[in-house]
Amino acid sequence: MIIKGIQVNNHAVPYTGVIKEINDTGVTIQITGRLGVMKLPWRQLISNERPKVGDEVKFTMSLIELKNDNYL
Repeated sequence: MIIKGIQVNNHAVPYTGVIKEINDTGVTIQITGRLGVMKLPWRQLISNERPKVGDEVKFTMSLIELKNDNYL
C-alpha cells in the first residue's frame, strides 16, 4: 500500500510481552522492546491455564487505519 508516496506494509506483525500485573478484571502486559503497556480484559486472553505474573505472551498487530479517511 502506498500512502502519500510512502510504501507501507500493513500486515500482521508478531510481538511478545510479559504479564506484569493480574487483577479481577484482566491483565497488564509489558510489550517487549520498550513499546509500552497493554491492559486487556480476561475475555481477550486465550489460555488453558490461569496466567501468572512473569508469563510470556505473544500476539500480532498491524497498523490502525482511520475508517473514513481518504489517505491514498
